[in-house]
Amino acid sequence: MFSQLVEKLPVGICVVNQDYEIQFLNDFFLDRMSSHWRAKYKGNQLADIFPEQVKFLKRRIKSVFVLQHPSFSYWEQRPHVFPFKSSRPITGEEMQMFQNMEIVPLTASDGERLACLILQDVTAQASYFIAQQDFSSALKREHEEQLALIKKLDTAQSQLIQAEKMASTGQLAAGIAHEINNPIGFVSANLDTLKQYSFHLIQLCDALADKLQTGSGELADFANETLNSFHYELLKEDMAPLVDESTEGLSRVRDIVENLKQFALEKSGGWQLVNIHETAEQLIQLISAQYKTPVYKVQCEPENLQIFCDPGGMKQALTNIVMNAAQSIDTKGFVKIDIKAGAQWVKIKIIDSGSGISQDNLKKVFDPFFTTKPEGMGQGLGLSVAYTAIERHKGKISASSNPGRGTVFEIIVPLHAAEQQSAAC
Repeated sequence: MFSQLVEKLPVGICVVNQDYEIQFLNDFFLDRMSSHWRAKYKGNQLADIFPEQVKFLKRRIKSVFVLQHPSFSYWEQRPHVFPFKSSRPITGEEMQMFQNMEIVPLTASDGERLACLILQDVTAQASYFIAQQDFSSALKREHEEQLALIKKLDTAQSQLIQAEKMASTGQLAAGIAHEINNPIGFVSANLDTLKQYSFHLIQLCDALADKLQTGSGELADFANETLNSFHYELLKEDMAPLVDESTEGLSRVRDIVENLKQFALEKSGGWQLVNIHETAEQLIQLISAQYKTPVYKVQCEPENLQIFCDPGGMKQALTNIVMNAAQSIDTKGFVKIDIKAGAQWVKIKIIDSGSGISQDNLKKVFDPFFTTKPEGMGQGLGLSVAYTAIERHKGKISASSNPGRGTVFEIIVPLHAAEQQSAAC
């Protein structure tokens, strides 16, 4: 009865001696073996019946005989010890059996030392565990994708806010420039009038002085004392240059305001032809008014080159890069915008002789929120916004730098792009 029970157990039982000869196999093993071995397995070598598994099995069985201690093999370590199939209870689908194996030492009634292999089919548990792992991995991937999407949305929102700020600032600057033009006109007109008045006043004073000095001695002395006490000769000599210098300074203010007005506000929205040479010149004049240390230069071949672009995005990209270039120069140096046109593409280089960027930071300059500036000096969006703007133009932007010697930003955009024209319509 006991032997019948062992034969029908839902686990595999295999008994071998110290010579690795099989002494007993229950139905769990026999049902899964070829008919060739079912009747004559007893006394055959383990290597004859299970040649592919024998190396692993012998190592484990030997340790049991030597140590007289059980040995375990779990499916996570070695999923398929024996090449058996397992049938799913509902679907009947067959798959490779996942197995846990335990080898325990035995002693026969005649004192012979034996090893008993107990094999358990854990396919259902293993399949469930693997499915759970796959599900967890999928959830993790989905979570990471969601985090990446949230980060991308945050970046896009920040860039949109920055772009809106730039657009609003541009409109505000254009409005302020228009308002400043009115008092500039008044002051300019008044300076012209003042120049005429000062000319006539000096002529009047000269005539009176000449008349008084040719009169009696008392009047002549009074005239000389009065003219000397008010430093008339100095006033006469200095008044005209002072008015001229003020007129020249006012003219420079008018030019800056006009450049700001032209640069900040476009005549019409959307994609359009833009004089990139003129835009670069206006940008340099505006930035040089704030950052006076560098020497600025614009070179464009051919002159007055026009490209089809989104004016706001292109100006924003150039402004952010040129501003960074100007800020990188502490004492002496230069900032150059070099524009060259090819048959289909326009290459714009912004070159500076500033402090440069380290190779580690150079890899991250276009990342949103990355900045090397002190806290409060920048949000780290300038170059990220520039990168996005150039991408919208189907262009490319790259940076190279030599720390301590300067940086080069290179922008390549299409001269005229059919898909951009269609997008503009």
